[in-house]
Amino acid sequence: MCASSRPTETVVAGCDSSWESQHAVIAATREASRRGAALVLLAVAEHRPYWPDNLAWVARAEAESTHQATTATERAMERALETDRSVAMRTAVVQESDSYELDRLARRAGLLVLGRRGDGGQVTFSLGSTSAELGRRFKCPMLVVHDQGRPSQRRRFGPDSAVVVGMDIHGAPDTVLAVAVAEAVIRDLPLVVVYALPRGKEADRVAIGEGWRRCREALREAQLPVGVPSRLVITQDDPAAALLHRVGATDLLVVGTHGQGRLAGLVAGSVSKAVLDKMTCDVLVVQPGLDLSRAIPSALAGHFARS
Repeated sequence: MCASSRPTETVVAGCDSSWESQHAVIAATREASRRGAALVLLAVAEHRPYWPDNLAWVARAEAESTHQATTATERAMERALETDRSVAMRTAVVQESDSYELDRLARRAGLLVLGRRGDGGQVTFSLGSTSAELGRRFKCPMLVVHDQGRPSQRRRFGPDSAVVVGMDIHGAPDTVLAVAVAEAVIRDLPLVVVYALPRGKEADRVAIGEGWRRCREALREAQLPVGVPSRLVITQDDPAAALLHRVGATDLLVVGTHGQGRLAGLVAGSVSKAVLDKMTCDVLVVQPGLDLSRAIPSALAGHFARS
């Protein structure tokens, strides 16, 4: 059972019948193990709005959707146990995306893990998708897991892996960068910070120098531990392309969203949406301004305490 009340001590994995969901469950189990967190395998019994206006038919359809959701969590439990039996885990099936149970679970979650696609091949965060609704309700970082071959062939982080994060010196990168630093510490991986100067303009020494200064200052404020290797890359390119060109299959890419809405930064044209559309590795999506107590694992909370 998930007994802890600390948000960062619960990892939630969205489950459905897709094989991409199995990738997400494996990744979520490993994330829970890294964080010393409990794992909740969550499925939403989707009720279709186009059902006929017939109470008996609706009742049967609702029972069927609940059965499918329960089956999905049972299969997810089997996959999680195969991955790591030491993780405390439980299943949860909710009937509605606006249920009290889901809101309660969302308040306690420190990480939401989703597959790149769901049932029927629906892309994560696509209009009307269950994952989009979960993204709006969970006020914590969201890990979107890349579908790399069969679940049993999913690769772990290797010696050449890194945590790569995009830097926006004109925004508020502190939370996004702090989360990336924490992920580098958790995974014992180097941190690569990428800042892209706009294309179509001369990348003169003044612009490069200003970008370098602001990025280094942000790194200092993020309190990068001495033992964590880091590299700063300044390039002239489209921001999404600059990030995607510098990640491998076993890297973790950390990006932020913009705007007040939970998915405001995932609309067409944003860096986050472009990255998710063409992702070649796992992507961690972080909302700027997010309370660090909901983004940093409790084991590292003291390191990121602000004076």
